[in-house]
Amino acid sequence: MLSCIFCWSDKDTLGALLILLGLWFVTLLLYELPESTTFMVLVYAFCIAISIYRFEQVSTKITLAIILCSIGAEIFWWQISYVNKPHIYYFIGLLTLMDIAMELLFKRVLLMSQYFGHQSGKIALDWQLKGVILAGYVMIVLMLLEYFIRHLAGLKDITFIYYNYTLVANLLSGITLTTIYMHYFYNQSKKHLPA
Repeated sequence: MLSCIFCWSDKDTLGALLILLGLWFVTLLLYELPESTTFMVLVYAFCIAISIYRFEQVSTKITLAIILCSIGAEIFWWQISYVNKPHIYYFIGLLTLMDIAMELLFKRVLLMSQYFGHQSGKIALDWQLKGVILAGYVMIVLMLLEYFIRHLAGLKDITFIYYNYTLVANLLSGITLTTIYMHYFYNQSKKHLPA
């Protein structure tokens, strides 16, 4: 939040920050959902609806396939009364949110022009942040695949992603902030340097 105030004068950086702040806020809300069947069904329904609505994107097709596999796994676990069932709907929601964030960063110029009256062009920051979010997206896909292998195939020793997820997620957060501030300071230095 403080970053938005700090970067207020650079509307391109601010636009990217607002997208990331929205992603962070919705992720926190998703994390705080109680673990219940009702919320699980709501998260899956929301994720399927968003994926069907945005089906033309390749990442959305991947997301939808993973959602359907997850629903199949959830039904299977429910039928066999699996005791150690992982709560993967949080990661399904997170995967969908990352997919939406990549799309919003891609359309940031249009959104800033249409809703805020700010005219600009594509900037390197959009592509750099999209790359970081894509890395997070891939990490979540790997985490879900590892869950499936561990809980469907019975290979309990496969925990590499599980134990390294937090480290990589924090590293990606640090890279995101560093990228934003480097872009901001670069733009500010161009304003003050003579030609």
